[in-house]
Amino acid sequence: MNEKLFVLASQKKTTNHVLHLLLCIPTFGLWLIVWLLVAGSNSKHNARIQNQMSHVLDYKMQGLSDVETYQQLKTDKLNADVLQGRVIFVVLVVVFLYFYLR
Repeated sequence: MNEKLFVLASQKKTTNHVLHLLLCIPTFGLWLIVWLLVAGSNSKHNARIQNQMSHVLDYKMQGLSDVETYQQLKTDKLNADVLQGRVIFVVLVVVFLYFYLR
């Protein structure tokens, strides 16, 4: 599982704040919009990666082996996918019934 943690850690993104500050000067601050979008996107991405790393470490702290941890992560992913599919199905049914019974 150390490989998984290494791969996840290497996927984190950084924002070059100095570059964005320098680009804000000649554009009279218009680049600030791009800077905020990039910083926010990178922050969300890094939070998602950190959540995955915490998930792996949590199972390792419980004493699970690498294989058991991998299987548990796979099971968790499948459960999340099933839940997402069910939510989408319910939303579609509600929208259909709304327009059908209208």
